[in-house]
Amino acid sequence: MHKAFDFTTKYTLDKRFFEECYDQTSRPVKFPKAYFKAIFFLIFGVIVVKFDLLPNSYLGWFFITLSIIEVLSVYFKRTWWVWRQTYSAGPSSQVEFQVDSKGVSYNSAANSRTIAWSEINQVQQSDLGFIFHIGKQRQYVSKSCLNDEAIAFIVEQQAASK
Repeated sequence: MHKAFDFTTKYTLDKRFFEECYDQTSRPVKFPKAYFKAIFFLIFGVIVVKFDLLPNSYLGWFFITLSIIEVLSVYFKRTWWVWRQTYSAGPSSQVEFQVDSKGVSYNSAANSRTIAWSEINQVQQSDLGFIFHIGKQRQYVSKSCLNDEAIAFIVEQQAASK
């Protein structure tokens, strides 16, 4: 049985938070695997253009252009993700975060979610925050918005779940 604990705080969803979130939760990109699709599109496009496989070469040039876009999407993945999150959440929107003996919950103008401790498969701790693994999903919370008691409680919940 878990001891009674309740901690509530608010934090702002801003560019700095999303950059920290991406850096802490993203998986590193490996060179050949990340660009495989772009290389395939480029080779296909060059073959179609070079060997005149179609009456006009528009499809070939389309795939060559698509390969360039794919390279840019891999290269600028972090920037694109941070920009999308910043503007989809609404600039500087507030989130109320609560940790208690039942689990964690997030409440904002856009959505609210409660995650029970039993739903969390793993709690991964980094220098800057916690990553809650819920199936294939990951939820990040920064330590900058938590006090020492809340951090200790989350670590205790992590140890109790093992």
